[in-house]
Order: sequence, then C-alpha cells, then structure tokens
Amino acid sequence: MKGFLEIIIFMALVALGSLLTSRCPDICSCSPGVVDCRGRGLYFIPEDLNEDTQTILLAYNKLTVLKMLSFHKNPNLNRLELQNNLISNIDSQAFKNLQNLSYLDLSSNQLATIKQEVFKPLLSLNTLNLGNNQISWLPRNVLENLVNLHTLYLHNNALTGLRMDILYNLPALNQLRLDGNPLVCTCQIQYLLFWMLENAEKIYEKEWTLCGVPKYLSQYPILEIERDSFDHCQHFFTLYEYLYFLLIGIALFMSSIVLCLATGALIVSYERFILKTQRKPRTYRRKTVRKRESVTNGQHIPVCRI
Repeated sequence: MKGFLEIIIFMALVALGSLLTSRCPDICSCSPGVVDCRGRGLYFIPEDLNEDTQTILLAYNKLTVLKMLSFHKNPNLNRLELQNNLISNIDSQAFKNLQNLSYLDLSSNQLATIKQEVFKPLLSLNTLNLGNNQISWLPRNVLENLVNLHTLYLHNNALTGLRMDILYNLPALNQLRLDGNPLVCTCQIQYLLFWMLENAEKIYEKEWTLCGVPKYLSQYPILEIERDSFDHCQHFFTLYEYLYFLLIGIALFMSSIVLCLATGALIVSYERFILKTQRKPRTYRRKTVRKRESVTNGQHIPVCRI
C-alpha cells in the first residue's frame, strides 16, 4: 500500500512539473510543441513561451515590428508563421538563436527592405516566404548563410530584377518564385534570364513571370525571350556599372579640387614665410661729424676784403 501511494505521489509531482514548465499565453491555444496565436489581434509577440516550443503560429495579427531577440528563448523552434500581419521592420537580431528554424513565412506584410544580417542565424532554414510585400531590392549577401535553403518565394513584390550573387549563394535552391514583380527586361536582367533558362525546372509559376518594362515587352513571359536579344548588351554597361563609374568620377573630381586647394594653400603659406624671413630689421650708424666739418660742405662763399 505504501509503495502504491509513493507511485501516485511521484506521478502527481511529474504532472505538476510538466504543467509548470509548459507555459501557454492565455490568449493562445497550445498543444505539445505548438503555440497557436493566429487571428487573435495581437500587437506584440507573447512572452514566456515554453522553451521546448517547436512551432509558433502568429499569422493574421497586427504585429508591426520584430524587435531584437524576439524568439531567443525558443532555440528549438522549427516552424514560424508570421504571414498576414503589418510588419514593416525586422531588427537585424530578431532571429538570433534560431539555428534550428527550418520554415519561415513572412508573406503578406509591409516589408520594403531587408537588413543584410537578418537571416544570418538561420543556418537550418530550408523554406523562406517573402511574397506579397513591397520589397524593391535585396542586399547582395542577405541570404549568404542559408546554404540549406531550397524554397524561396519572392512573388508579388516590387523587384525589378535579382542580383546573381543572391542565387549563387544558394547551392540547395530548387524552387524560386518571382511572378508578380515589375521585372525590367533590358540589358540589366540578361544574367538573371540566362540563369532562369538554365534552371527552368526551378522556376515556380514561370508562365506568370512576366516583364514589366519596356512597354513593348510588358506582360511578356520572361522565359520566352531569346538569348540573341541581348547580343547588343556586351557593348553597354548595366545601370549599376553606370552608377559605379559616375560615383568614381564625382569622387575623383572632388578629390582633385581638394588637392588643388591644399596645394595652393601650401604654396601661399611658403611664399609668405620666405618674404617674412627676408624682411630682417636693419640697424643704421650715425656718422660722427668733426667740428671743422660742422660748416656746410658745399661751394665756398667768397669773402670780400676791404
């Protein structure tokens, strides 16, 4: 009997301990490893979540910003859904300590730019959804550490193109979505087009990946453009190259002006120094005059004798 009571007490303590450690926000619903806070009108991310949480669902809320260390207490997090919020800013350290995260959905928010360091901690990420935002460009190394990323959604943004550095840093990529962007189908997009032609099987919704400009190619499927259309581009610089050379020219021009002013100032200072050293004070000696010579020297006045 005594042994049976000890077993009952032990099981009660274990159950009580599990209840104490499995924290769940009152506004959310929880199950083992999952915290579901979808559509609860949240303006802030709930705190004190269970450290063992593997899935956090925060879609359809009113979040506007992801602050520093938003999820650092959840190192075991595997799936994070933040779609359909009002997020316009993500701190560069918002995803720190999420080295086990494999799925991240940030679609249907108000993101216009992404800081270069944001995704660096996500070494295990294999799916990233940034669709339905307002992103107009991506930094060249923004996805540099995501060597396991195989699915990237960038549809329905404001992208006019995509840097090749981004794609070269994604060796595991096998699905890319770019439809719904105003792609500029001029010389600046030729390398992206060549990559897409060589990896057509990786392009999702390819029939809806259309040119935005120029007008004569508007709404034309980008993958149907012939390679020969870019033969003339070898004699021209891209927009980035033009800007690069323009900035170099301006920098050199400003440097030459500064150098000329500095040289002129040095020359003027040197000439003033030389003139100052040449103007040494002179001392003059007074000539001693003898008594006989005190008479005015000049023509002798004739003396009349009587």
